[in-house]
Parts: sequence; structure tokens; C-alpha cells
Amino acid sequence: MFAAEKIIFWNGHQHTEYMNHLVEAFEKKTGIEVELHQFLSPQLRDVIVNQANTEELPDMLYIPGDFVGLYKDIKLSPVPDEWVSSEIDVRVKDSGKVKGTNYGIPLFQGNHLMLFYNRSLVKQPILDWDQLPEQVATFSKQVTFPITWNYREMYWLIPFMSGFNAWPIDGEKITLNTPEMVDALNFYKQLTDDGLVDPDCDHDCSVTRFKAGQSAYMINGDWVIRDLEKTLGDDLGIAMLPEIKGKAMTPMFSSYVLAYPSLTQDIKKLALLKRFSLFAQDNQGQQIILKEAGLMPVNNKVLREQTGEQTENQLMVIKQMRATRTMPTTDKMAVAWSAMGKGFTRFMDHNYPAEKTVILMQRFADREVKRRSAIEYN
Repeated sequence: MFAAEKIIFWNGHQHTEYMNHLVEAFEKKTGIEVELHQFLSPQLRDVIVNQANTEELPDMLYIPGDFVGLYKDIKLSPVPDEWVSSEIDVRVKDSGKVKGTNYGIPLFQGNHLMLFYNRSLVKQPILDWDQLPEQVATFSKQVTFPITWNYREMYWLIPFMSGFNAWPIDGEKITLNTPEMVDALNFYKQLTDDGLVDPDCDHDCSVTRFKAGQSAYMINGDWVIRDLEKTLGDDLGIAMLPEIKGKAMTPMFSSYVLAYPSLTQDIKKLALLKRFSLFAQDNQGQQIILKEAGLMPVNNKVLREQTGEQTENQLMVIKQMRATRTMPTTDKMAVAWSAMGKGFTRFMDHNYPAEKTVILMQRFADREVKRRSAIEYN
């Protein structure tokens, strides 16, 4: 393990600047050295698991909340209760828990989807999907697709599933082969058949089109707000995701968490880690996360103090956040994502009917769960 007089810290969040400043503020306040490494990779999950297999992990990680479902693979230790601020809501704390045990401390909440719109193109944002075709006639010729999002990424499918009472996980059971899922897939595909959204436009394509005024609406997450504000300024509007025939869409939310591989028993090192963890959750650390990254703090006191200063858009981000569900942290969620993606490709590119697609998704998931169980058993 590393030396006890400093903290070795790997940051896995792509927005690195605010974490640099948070670490600098902590060092200045406490005199404790933090050796910060930006640990960024498109295959972050696999890289961390591989590092754990070689026992080359740091004192502390900053990783997506659903990674805690891999607590066995990346050798995460339970977080001591006294390291977690009492100012964090229970459901936000749960984003770092697996089966009731806390393996991560969330530092911001969100990563949830919402509806962005261009005020220069849209007078009143739609409240229900039925209203979008009615608005199309009012858009200028530069609008090639009325709405855009990362269509083939399954995280974007989730709120549409929720609009039909479908959800990928029930406890520890993957639930993809359901009539509700069939309805959700058919509705989702109909939007492309009607020419409302481009099924081949990914995340970066969507952002580019929206910023250029080629789409009046975009479904995306809080991580793009700062970038959109720079381009659109006051023309940027944020609204709740539209209802599906009167039924609300419910996106997932997640967080990034501090997590501790093979937590040391060295009393001095434990004290350092506790001080950093509490600092990051307290006023100064949370203000850095809020003001520099534009991310929603987990500390309720900080959030309440900001309410009077919030813009209309910021208040809408909070409102949508309150209408989310926590992304499951079970390791079954990773299986569900993969199974949904494989089945969805057949659905879109090979003309599989939705009824056959959900059977295929469930088969992929069940087979992988069985394979993993056999490996764990052996």
C-alpha cells in the first residue's frame, strides 16, 4: 500500500477541473497532501477491475455510483457511518449502497435526463409527446429533426420504459420480457418512423445539432448544461420530460461517489481519508462542485441556501431530479444494460418485432447471470 502521510486519489470523472480545485482547497485548509491522478478511460469499469486484480489501487476512488455493485471485484470496503454527512438525503445515500451496505459517498446528485429546448424556436415547451407533431409546422426550415438525443444508448430508453410502467430491475431480478417493455419499444421506434428523431444520432451529434438550431429540443443530462449555456445563453430553456399520454416519464439518477479499496487499518491514514471525505461533503467542497462544475450538491443545507439564487433553468433541473429513480447498484444492472443493447440492435437493424426482442433481451440477461454465478461458485 501507499505511504500513510498522504492520500493517493484517482479521479474517474471526466470533468477534472473542479476536482483539482477541491483537492487544492483541502490541501490549503489542512496541510494534508493529496496525490491526485486523473484516471479517465472509456473502459473505466474494466480498467479498475483489472487494477484490482493486480492489487494496484489507490486509497480512494471517485467513480460512478453504479460501480459500487462491483464491490467484490474492485475490493471496496464498507464506508464508516461517521464519514457520511447527515445533510444527505436517504435516497441519495442509497446511490452508494449495495444490499444495505454503504460502499460509496456521493458528492453530487443528478446525471439525470431532462428536456432542453431552444427558446428562439419554441415559445412553449411540450408537456406531452402528442403535442410535438403539432409544433413541427411552426419550426423554421433549419430544423431537420424536431428533437434529438443519444437514441441508441439504453440510458435514454429508461424514461420511455417508465412511461409504460416498465423497469429493467426488480430487486435482484432482471425484468425485460414484459408486455410493458413491448409497448415502450414500439412507442420509441414510432418516434423515428414519424421522422421526429434521428435514430443514428449519438450524444455528440445531438449536442452539435441542438446548438446549431437544427433540433428545437434535446433530451440530455445535467453534464451538458455549462456547454449549452456558453453557446445558447438566454435562449437555453430546460423543462420536464414530456408525458406519454398523461403518464410521467421517470429518468434514472446516479451520482459519483468516493470509494475506498481495501480500506487500510492504519489509524493515521484513516483519519486523513475521513477528513477529506467530510470536507468534500461540507460547505466549501460542495460550493466548488456547485459553482465550478454546475453540478447539484448532495448537501441539503448548501442546496437550500442556493434556492433563492437559482435561475428558472436551475430550478427545473432540481424539479426533474425530484422526479427520478435511483439507478440500481446491483451488479445485475450491468448485465441488463448489455442485454438491452444487444436486443435493441436486433430490434432496430434487423427488424425484430418488439415481442421477439424482449424475449431475446431476457435470454441474453439470464444466460449472463447464470454464467457469472457459475464463475463465482467455482
